[in-house]
Amino acid sequence: MENVESYSFDQFLGLAIHLFITTQSQHTREQLVQQFPKFGSAAVLPLVKVICRMPPQSELPLLAQASLEDMAPPSLIIGLNQVLDCETDDDLREIAIQKLMNLMQKYDQSVLLLLPKLVSQQTWRLLKLHLLAESPYPKFNQACLNNKLPVKVKCSL
Repeated sequence: MENVESYSFDQFLGLAIHLFITTQSQHTREQLVQQFPKFGSAAVLPLVKVICRMPPQSELPLLAQASLEDMAPPSLIIGLNQVLDCETDDDLREIAIQKLMNLMQKYDQSVLLLLPKLVSQQTWRLLKLHLLAESPYPKFNQACLNNKLPVKVKCSL
């Protein structure tokens, strides 16, 4: 029998996500949803992928969403930043931006003070552009929308 110490963190997270997606047991899924926030920022990308790629009529996207909402804001911000910095899939990036925008609306000043410290400069600029695009000034919004700034970022680790 293998020693538990030989398992890596990533293997546990991968197993938890696999069980979440494949199990038929509602009870098991609900237990996993409660555990995902404990994985911190590492759980964000797999949960965003579940939201994006699972059929909307299944309960999986809703459960993944609930798990992200239970995550501590700093962990969620770091994970969403990783999605924006390293993913090229526009659907995943759009979900990440929307989640960050929702966090800013939900927590106001506290998250605005944290964001520049926890996200890359590129992500911070992207968020500021989205904030400006949502401003209440129609002419400014149209100018923002017409400006074709590159949104995709390549991960350079």
